[in-house]
Amino acid sequence: MTTLRPLAVDDLFRFNNVNLDELTETYNQSFYLQYLSTWPEYFQVQEAPDGRLMGYIMGKVEGKGTDWHGHVTAVTVAPEFRRLGLAKTLMKNLEDISENV
Repeated sequence: MTTLRPLAVDDLFRFNNVNLDELTETYNQSFYLQYLSTWPEYFQVQEAPDGRLMGYIMGKVEGKGTDWHGHVTAVTVAPEFRRLGLAKTLMKNLEDISENV
């Protein structure tokens, strides 16, 4: 069982198991905080029952007025949790948020 929830600020200090993977693009703290403050609904994490972060998705809105779309900036899953369909779940959730928010 995993929990899909919005990223909390203190999660930024807990996602080394995800971000230290060589396939994951990493950013500085101010970049993550900018996304979190501007598009909080587009920044989601998946958490394991033991509290470890399994992966996250970070996105934003681009465009103006009625001509806009959701944009995925980063989606990544920790190596120990890959091949479980977590990224697919994160992407589906971001698509739903883009359509409904």
